[in-house]
Amino acid sequence: MRKKIVSFFIASLLTSSWAISTEAKIAEVDSLLDTLANNMESTLIGKDDAPLAASGYMVFRVKNFEYPKASGLQSSDLARTAVDALFQMSIVGMPNSYLTLWTNLAFPFDLSGFYANHLSTRPSSNPSYKYERVLFDHSTDYNGPTVNEEMNVGVDIRAGVFGAYVTAGGVIWANASPLTMWERETSPRFLSQYELFEEEKTVSTYYKEKSFKPVKEGGRAFWTNRSFGGVFVNFYQLPMDLKAQFMLSQPADMDPGTRDGLTMFGGQPSELEMFGDYTFRGDVYHARLAKEKIAGDMIVGVNYLGMAFDKAIVYEPEFNSQWVRENMPPTLLNTHVASIDFKGNINSKFYLMADLALSITDSSLFNKVPPPPGRRDSSYEKTSYDRSVASPEFGVYVKAQSKHIENVPITLEGIYFSKDFFSPYSITNPSRFPGWRKDEFYLNSGSLRYAPNLTGLNLKVEPVFNRGRLDLQYGQHRQVKEGNDVLLFNYRLNGRAMWESTNSWTKHNPLFWADSGNGIPNGYVERVGVLSEDVDNTGIKMYRQQGGLRGGTWELWETFVAYENIDQVKQKKIPSHTKWSSYLSIDAGYDIGHWFNTDRDIMMAGHAAVSGVSTTIAPLAYSESQSGMLLWSFYGQFEPAVAITPNLHMVGIFGLETWRSNHAYVARDLESYASNGYGVGKSHDYYSLLNGYTYIEKAPINYLQTAVGFGFDWDFSDRVGLHMRYKWMTHSDETVSENDWSGHYITAETKMWF
Repeated sequence: MRKKIVSFFIASLLTSSWAISTEAKIAEVDSLLDTLANNMESTLIGKDDAPLAASGYMVFRVKNFEYPKASGLQSSDLARTAVDALFQMSIVGMPNSYLTLWTNLAFPFDLSGFYANHLSTRPSSNPSYKYERVLFDHSTDYNGPTVNEEMNVGVDIRAGVFGAYVTAGGVIWANASPLTMWERETSPRFLSQYELFEEEKTVSTYYKEKSFKPVKEGGRAFWTNRSFGGVFVNFYQLPMDLKAQFMLSQPADMDPGTRDGLTMFGGQPSELEMFGDYTFRGDVYHARLAKEKIAGDMIVGVNYLGMAFDKAIVYEPEFNSQWVRENMPPTLLNTHVASIDFKGNINSKFYLMADLALSITDSSLFNKVPPPPGRRDSSYEKTSYDRSVASPEFGVYVKAQSKHIENVPITLEGIYFSKDFFSPYSITNPSRFPGWRKDEFYLNSGSLRYAPNLTGLNLKVEPVFNRGRLDLQYGQHRQVKEGNDVLLFNYRLNGRAMWESTNSWTKHNPLFWADSGNGIPNGYVERVGVLSEDVDNTGIKMYRQQGGLRGGTWELWETFVAYENIDQVKQKKIPSHTKWSSYLSIDAGYDIGHWFNTDRDIMMAGHAAVSGVSTTIAPLAYSESQSGMLLWSFYGQFEPAVAITPNLHMVGIFGLETWRSNHAYVARDLESYASNGYGVGKSHDYYSLLNGYTYIEKAPINYLQTAVGFGFDWDFSDRVGLHMRYKWMTHSDETVSENDWSGHYITAETKMWF
């Protein structure tokens, strides 16, 4: 048919031009038709064929923080305005249907002012002169704007039943199975938080997916990938319905030879590990093989993830000096994790996912070598060590979802992790916040995050109905064995803004003190954590658990030890119990637009949760005064959202969060005690603590944070949007008023997609 159409078209042109008989011309064209048709088809481009394509976005951001009432935490960050931009581009070359080449480039710019000075060649120097302007917005190093995470390159090859891609670069996002390579969000994501990584979508779609009819699977943000740098190979299509993937990376955020596990210049924070230029003394190995379409729709996979460090790390002072300070021989811990997982629909109404894993710790304990002739001091050498392999530790994760009750999906999650189960990039470590092998317990354990030494169940009921939603979640978890009463909780309401407003904030690197980027506490009066014998109270960093604030990738955490009495603090004795975690939340919303006879959505949405950590089971945590309750929290956030026009939507922000514990203490040095009049009217008892004289005082945790604000999202042109948020925040510490603060957070972003 196509040949006839082409013949008639060409013949018509020839006839109209030279008035030659139609029959003669058609005969002449027929003789050349195959050649013409082939030439024409050679110029056609299919949906998978394009010589070169480029896409991406350009974004401009303005952020302003100001604290009219400041605590010591904000002493170096009373007010700051940052203006920056990001240009991100993906370039794809597709010479044919079987081969795709790509590279992702991202270039951030600080538009707040950039000053060249001697710090450009001395990135670890601390700026001590007022006139020297350094960049803190993208990173906490002193290099200037660094390269964003999407610097990578890859190739995709397809041929029949074979398909694979290879990618290499600074950050590669990947997952395998929940207990080997998987991420779990540590708090719900809300409409009011416009993420830096939001994908292209219209305003109406953004509000629909986050508020009007939010995506159910995984909550409001379902992101299971981990970030690595290195080389990743993914065979996504193989014969016999097989899949496979392999990765070689290096242990970013886990390197024990550097401060906080990060490679940096002279101990100063840096993002250089995201350049794809690595100097870590270690490697991460990963492999996965999976078979699809088993018994219908099931997938079964076997996984391995190993982390092995170079023993030459013993020569690095950042590594060996911390052990020497503690009078312990340097010890290197390698990790091997193997698992088998399966997932899929048993039938149309029942989904099952499970992962069973074993973790093995391979230890190398270094020995001192006698000094060679002519030298006086013995030293640790990489060739002299005692190796031991611990018994395997067991972990299991099961998720079952039933839709047998019409419009009422029910999800049940069950876990069991032995006390020393350790898988650094699995769901047992929260979002890019590696915990090493720390014996500690998190608020909301089992419901919003997992950890070793934990077992329990989490139940979700999510009925579906018109014009609204109602999601109920209940979790009850218990430690498998007794553990130290080191407690952590994150700031869900204002933590992101608090963290970003400090100079310590950096997008990629976790675990920094909230200290304005200078590596020392900056005035925050912290509750006492685990106390060490050394002067700086740092201990071995893989196990370090000082009290106070630590920043994560997107959140802020606080740590303290739930001491039972003041003598335990004096003796540096950490109490220990088998702890329980209780969690109950409700997430609801209803569209009241029809009350006003309008087809525009007016969604009244709210989220509330109560949770607690206790030494006895608490079916419902409702007060810090409950028997055995070590930490109690309430969190509530109300977000009304209005669709003013299809292209302009607004959201309100109202929330409060509180934490309470009767088991917290502060330790003040003698000088600050005397100069500020602490303990007036109390017995003046001083103790020798941490090589100095310290006054220890009970200071129950009774924090209250509030937030009120608004925002709007506006598609003012095709593929161009403006996203603005304002929030007024307060923090009240009932027993340590020096920590009180209030301030505002403003951010505006315009993003253009191409």
